[in-house]
Amino acid sequence: MAKVIAVVNQKGGVGKTTSTVNLAASVALKGQQVLLMDIDPQGNTTSGLGVNKRELETSSYDVIVNSLPIEKAMIKTKFDNLWVLPSNMNLAGAELELVDMQRRESKIKNAIAPIKADFDFIFLD
Repeated sequence: MAKVIAVVNQKGGVGKTTSTVNLAASVALKGQQVLLMDIDPQGNTTSGLGVNKRELETSSYDVIVNSLPIEKAMIKTKFDNLWVLPSNMNLAGAELELVDMQRRESKIKNAIAPIKADFDFIFLD
């Protein structure tokens, strides 16, 4: 069962993405199965892992807002044991779309529930 770790800070530019990507990659290099969820519309985690965010067919937006099964949006990175749930600018409007949704606070928790047993760590950036 995966340990879920969220790296958050209200202020931008404090090194959240850099820290999260490096931490996730380091853990993956040690042989642990890791999912890194990019839940920032800027998508810097996504591009930092070599994924072109402009060419995504699905993203964290589809998982969070449209309840797409997370397995359909995850991408295996070039690093062993490391997967990414990519993000792009589509996620920017999600906050407004989620305002009237029931159980919006549980969307991410519910999205990762089916895959928690497949990973050792799930990082949220």
